[in-house]
Amino acid sequence: MATPDTRQQRSIAVLGAGIVGAATALALAAEGHEVTVFDRGEVGAGTSSGNAGGIVEGAVMPTATPDVLRSIPSYVFNRNGAAVLRPSYALQALPWLLRFIAAGRPARVASIAAALAPLVSRSMASHLALAEMSGALDAIRLVGWLKVYRSEAAFNNTTLQRELMTRHGVNFSILSAREIAALEPNLSRDAYNCGLFQPGSGFVDNPRGLVEKYFAGARQRRAGYVQENVLELRPNSDGTIAVRTEQSTRTFDAAVVATGAWSKHFAAQIGDRVSLDTERGYHMSFAPTAGALLNRPVGFPEKDCVLSPMHDGIRVVSGDELAGLTAAPNYRRIRALAPFARSVLPGIKSQTIQREWMGHRPSTPDSLPVIGRSPRCNNVFYAFGHGHLGLTMAATTAELIAGLVAGRAAPFDLAPYRVDRF
Repeated sequence: MATPDTRQQRSIAVLGAGIVGAATALALAAEGHEVTVFDRGEVGAGTSSGNAGGIVEGAVMPTATPDVLRSIPSYVFNRNGAAVLRPSYALQALPWLLRFIAAGRPARVASIAAALAPLVSRSMASHLALAEMSGALDAIRLVGWLKVYRSEAAFNNTTLQRELMTRHGVNFSILSAREIAALEPNLSRDAYNCGLFQPGSGFVDNPRGLVEKYFAGARQRRAGYVQENVLELRPNSDGTIAVRTEQSTRTFDAAVVATGAWSKHFAAQIGDRVSLDTERGYHMSFAPTAGALLNRPVGFPEKDCVLSPMHDGIRVVSGDELAGLTAAPNYRRIRALAPFARSVLPGIKSQTIQREWMGHRPSTPDSLPVIGRSPRCNNVFYAFGHGHLGLTMAATTAELIAGLVAGRAAPFDLAPYRVDRF
């Protein structure tokens, strides 16, 4: 982070109080800007609160791949699958899906992975920098990211993933069953035969708590918070930006759009069209146990789920549903994972389910976020569309936005993340 320069101090509105918005507010406030965060809800209470807690430095595999494209018919016809397209939403989702299919071609997969690499490889260092300035270092643990596989066929399906990680210098290892048992002794030995482990990745057992700490760090640097529903983002003729809520209108030198799956609406007001939809995700939380059962998140790709040892109990995260922003949640598929979770982690067999949750992942069809300056308004900046990797990429995104606001040269090419690439 650069040191504050009062000569360049600007008033900046940050729309969105999730992990990306809070991290961006902290990065900007640390450089001396007068920051005001807007959100209709409480800090960190939205989609950012419900993830698996991983800061995954090796997440270079895009969502769309040739294998995933071959599975698209099941999204429509298999109502019990982890990935589902609601028939009532199919027509609205079609433009996004066509771009998703195009992104799954082998050449595109390679280029997307190359664009993800600089964002995710810096994720731990970027988070630790923000955590240090906000007193949140104790919220992030360097315990690695683990995926386990029961069948040889399932592990063989990771060939492309391993090739991409190797190409981009990701530190990972293939683990035997004995090595997995040493890392996670409370997992059932019947749950796995081998695994993939990324030791450089981090874990946050209270994602909402981290958002709150980042915002508290921004507030210590005089950032403000307006808990109001933003209706309009409007450029003024004098070069300023107006933020209109249901209660008031305020004027700023610049604005950052970090409203997740709702960001498309504000980009359109500026005149920028973006391909953005929501891959709705679900979790359920088991009541806490007397002792820790897992040391880190553990992914089970054969069941398309992750078990995470959160501060308030084991969380099971799953689901990838295209159904838009307004449809009611459908908890049937996440509930169906309860017997599996209890079988692979016997310590929760007697624990009740204390919470079910659904959130709106803000997803682009090419798995790349939108980061950068609006081509139609040079004092509007975009920081959204992080899909499954919002927590992972939030701090790096914040650093990039702070650099753009200050006019510094970017540390790598930001063209792959431009809003007008679709």
